[in-house]
Amino acid sequence: MTSDDSLNIPFTIEDQEILRQVCDKLPIAVLELDLVYNIVYANRAALAMLGRDYSVIEKGLNVRDLVPPEQVQLIEEGLARLAEGARPTFLSLRIIRSDGAQVPAQVFTHNIESESGLSGFVVHAVDVTRQARVEEKLREQGEAFRLIVEHSQLGILVVDGQYKIVYVNDGLCTILGVTRGDLLGHDFREHLHPDSVEMVADYYVRRRRGEDVPSIYEFKMRHSDGRTIDSMMNVTTMVNGGGKTLTVAQIQDVTESQRSKEMLEDSELRYRTLVETMEDGLGIDDENGNLSYVNPAFVRMLGYDSAEELLGRPITDIMFTINGSPIESRIEKRKRGEVESYEAQMIHTDGHLIPVMVAASPLYHADGSYAGSCGILTDVSDLKYAETEARFLLDLLLHDIGNQLQLVVAGADLIHTESSMDTIENARQYVLDGAHRCLDLITKIRLLEEAKKEPLKPVNLVPVLHGEILVLQRQFGMLPILGELPESVIVMADSALSHMLWNLMENALKHNPEREKKIWISGHESEDKFILVISDNGPGLHGLKKSDLFNPMRRFGGVGLHIVNSIATKYGASIKIEDRVEGKPRKGLKFIVTFQKVE
Repeated sequence: MTSDDSLNIPFTIEDQEILRQVCDKLPIAVLELDLVYNIVYANRAALAMLGRDYSVIEKGLNVRDLVPPEQVQLIEEGLARLAEGARPTFLSLRIIRSDGAQVPAQVFTHNIESESGLSGFVVHAVDVTRQARVEEKLREQGEAFRLIVEHSQLGILVVDGQYKIVYVNDGLCTILGVTRGDLLGHDFREHLHPDSVEMVADYYVRRRRGEDVPSIYEFKMRHSDGRTIDSMMNVTTMVNGGGKTLTVAQIQDVTESQRSKEMLEDSELRYRTLVETMEDGLGIDDENGNLSYVNPAFVRMLGYDSAEELLGRPITDIMFTINGSPIESRIEKRKRGEVESYEAQMIHTDGHLIPVMVAASPLYHADGSYAGSCGILTDVSDLKYAETEARFLLDLLLHDIGNQLQLVVAGADLIHTESSMDTIENARQYVLDGAHRCLDLITKIRLLEEAKKEPLKPVNLVPVLHGEILVLQRQFGMLPILGELPESVIVMADSALSHMLWNLMENALKHNPEREKKIWISGHESEDKFILVISDNGPGLHGLKKSDLFNPMRRFGGVGLHIVNSIATKYGASIKIEDRVEGKPRKGLKFIVTFQKVE
């Protein structure tokens, strides 16, 4: 802040007044100081910069009060040099506002000369707050950029046109286990794995020629200890200030992520193998209750040929009952986050119901919203069958054998020394009949249990049938009326086939009250099946009793028919009961057994 001869022009009072009027309209802050540095004038822009009004100026305000203490001496020395005739220069100051804030400003000061000599100083001040902020921002960004590049976990390097590394950051040094001195000025190919040298070098050359090559790709490098580093590179070219084309690359060590990826793929493979080979059915439905995944066991369980036949279908299409609760209520429980196990029945493609135990749990999207549910279905048909068998055997023990033992007890009560010979003989017959019937029931059950363990094999059904017909003739003295029968029919069966055929014929006789009992037997082949028909002239059955005849809990069919049904199930055969004469149940029953033929 010194004076300039070109500015030392004497001003009159009138000139000074005109100048102030002009300065009031300027956007630049203008201040006038007297020789002791008091402010005698400030234009509107100056008052705005200072955050003060003119009354403060009138009361007296010294320029020393407008700068921080450390800049007061700078002000005084500058104004003194101006007074001595030095040239004016710009000076950077911090102006203190009335609210205490400091405004960075560029200040230019020159002398005011009157006819009597130096009368004061004129100060022009420009608020450079915005400029200072921009410069500070640039400095901060530059420093931040330098720190990011230098200390980035990504490896960063710049290569010239001769394969030489001209810049490298700490990140790449850490990845390779070397120092910057080991890399700068060296050929970048020295640190590539032999398997990747040709590919990376080829991309480098072609990229510099402007050809279209991948900018992001995987390759391998060598660590200083000799191990292989799986890497991912993002690379481009740039032209520096000297017009040279440089190759700039960002390199990431993906060894761990690659290993994690391989482990994840291995885990997914094991999971998929487990799911695809598990014996239980696994089904997943979406938030709308439509199937989105089923494993092979699920498909087989329901008798479908492929998963595509099930995908997209509502779960309600294949689930019949759920332990007494509506299916929809179970779906609502999943939506509420409930996990549970319950019994249900699934619908097979052939229409029969499969009892299953379901373990169900909800699934969620990444944002926590409901995505559907997952259910593991265990076919409990064998368990249910075993439960039925257990109930049947218990009922047999309590009912059938219990009744026969009552006969034995009654007969034993009649035998005493005072009884007549006729009474004793009748009592003896009671005991024998009851005991033989108990033994007969026990023998049948034992044979049934033994048959469960025997493996199936191809058996010619026709000679087995003829053998049981001869036994029937010898034991009951009657010969069934034979219709058309093929000479040979091979079916999958075991030694229990004879018991199955015998019980069907015996049942036709034992429950027939007619004096002249008749049995008709015939059979014919239909494609891959053999259909055996055994009819009688007994009293027949009405209505629902036909469907309940093989139900061991209803006791209509007795032990014999229960054995027949169990053996048929093992053979994969089906049994149907009809009136011998359609619409006339009193004319007798007709048992239709359909076997699957084998070569």
